[in-house]
Amino acid sequence: MPESSLPPNWNAPRPADPGRDKILAAAREVLNLDDPKSFSLEAVARRAGITRMTVYNQFGSKAGLLSELFDLLIERDAFSKAPTVFAQQDLGSAFDLFVEILGRFYTDNRPLMARLSAVAGLDADLDDAMRSRNLRRRHAVETLIRRFSGTFEPAVAASELVNTLDVLMNFNTFSAIAGPDRTPADVVPHIRRMIRGVLGIKPRARSRKSKRRSPHG
Repeated sequence: MPESSLPPNWNAPRPADPGRDKILAAAREVLNLDDPKSFSLEAVARRAGITRMTVYNQFGSKAGLLSELFDLLIERDAFSKAPTVFAQQDLGSAFDLFVEILGRFYTDNRPLMARLSAVAGLDADLDDAMRSRNLRRRHAVETLIRRFSGTFEPAVAASELVNTLDVLMNFNTFSAIAGPDRTPADVVPHIRRMIRGVLGIKPRARSRKSKRRSPHG
């Protein structure tokens, strides 16, 4: 699948910029270690050991800083390989890989994601940044459904398909199923089975190693 046909913002990650990356690293620490409601340019500047004006000159506003921070998390963590999802030759394989990538991403960033979910609705800039990045996932689902249209028979109404899949693939679903004793990555096989069930396609084939030997074999 050519890059031009990828969903918005799913192309190759941007090159690193040491100056901006220092600020982004500090912003990530503030979100991870402090109360997300207290996130500000001043707090990030203190963490980075620079002036607020330096942060402002680089990003323009808190919203601009948050937007680029979430882009960085997506592009340079597990999502760096996300374009390979759209190169798959069948819908099941594409969603299997997509779910695996999400499981890694949610596991790597689980404390931060949980903290951001807990303050949803309390900070407009945080909410806008999160909403924009959630739309990226939804656009990816829509792209896959359009690409493989006619090759599957979903178990839900067509009008509900994208929404159902998007709910199954969001952080809160992974985290709730994982519970306190597992990671989101641990529940990837379970999420895969549910998605294949909704799509009405065959379950993922088990590997030879996972098959039990016949007592008569």
